[in-house]
Amino acid sequence: MYKIFRTFVVEETVLFVLIVLFIFLTAFMPGYIPEYPVFIDWRTIITLLALIITANGIKDSGYLENISGRILLKIHDERTLAFFLVFLSVILSTFLTNDITLFITVPLTLCMQSILKKNLVKIVIFEALGVNAGSSLTPIGNPQNIFLWNKWGISFSGFMCRMAPVVLLMIAVLAVFIYFGFKANRLRIDEDSVKPAINKNIGLLSISIMALFLICLQFKMEIYAIPVIALIYLIFHRKVFLELDWLLIITFVFMFVDFSMVSRIPFIRSVLSGIDLSNNTNVFILSALISQIMSNVPAAIFMAKFTSNWKAITLGVDIAGNGIIIGSLANIIALRLIKTKDKRIWLDFHGYSVPYFLLTGFVVWLFLR
Repeated sequence: MYKIFRTFVVEETVLFVLIVLFIFLTAFMPGYIPEYPVFIDWRTIITLLALIITANGIKDSGYLENISGRILLKIHDERTLAFFLVFLSVILSTFLTNDITLFITVPLTLCMQSILKKNLVKIVIFEALGVNAGSSLTPIGNPQNIFLWNKWGISFSGFMCRMAPVVLLMIAVLAVFIYFGFKANRLRIDEDSVKPAINKNIGLLSISIMALFLICLQFKMEIYAIPVIALIYLIFHRKVFLELDWLLIITFVFMFVDFSMVSRIPFIRSVLSGIDLSNNTNVFILSALISQIMSNVPAAIFMAKFTSNWKAITLGVDIAGNGIIIGSLANIIALRLIKTKDKRIWLDFHGYSVPYFLLTGFVVWLFLR
């Protein structure tokens, strides 16, 4: 039992902290217990669950690996490979969410690492930066965007139009980082090793379901879609349920409850009441700084309790996905998937993520001013 407990604490640190905080807050604020179900944004949870299910179906089909493998045969140097994998992460994250995209691109990168017999860990670090940038574009690109989009009912296209200039800036800076971060070293590729088998039926089914679900989201009918999606996969591809990251879903449930309660602590409310939250730059800076302490998803939940300036909140929490590793759960997921015992990777990550966060954050701050 102790070994299981120790493993949980080490591997699921964020969830463990949230559970401890939940117990502490419940003990000192028991009057809010009946409101716990209300604190949870169930639409966000349902959206995330449906996206995880369909993304796992796409991953299992082998389509992405097959397409990427074919492209890899035409790539001749490390810098080009980095551009391809990072920008693949950027594109996929706009609709698959940042976390789910990493479950596709990181294993793919590690597979290529095995084929090439070359260390590609630095590319994984840049993939984490890439998904944080790309996922900022759409309201379904990451959990904090899903929450903010649902809460204020912004149109899908309207959300994208407002975020596009900042996302283009983030991508441009990322391209510069990639160019100077990688050399144009030649690669040797075994053609027979990059053609995985594909399951066309599961691939087409999953792509079709995801497209239909996105339409349901636009018309706010996702609550009716999730039972249908679950039934279809139960019949045709039950494996996706075995691969579901249920702990990730549970983590977001605890985030909603914990930080809804934190926002009701009198001391916290009095501190924030002294800050002018009608000012764009104040909301942006505060959202970004809080994200570096408690991660950007709970920071979005927390800030939404005090201001309706959704755009400044979104900019702050999305920019802050980079920076300190806890700024986004996607960062932790990326490094965990590498499964390396080399602790230097944490320093390497911050060597790129912190300058990237400071540079993009400063430019956005100037833009808001």
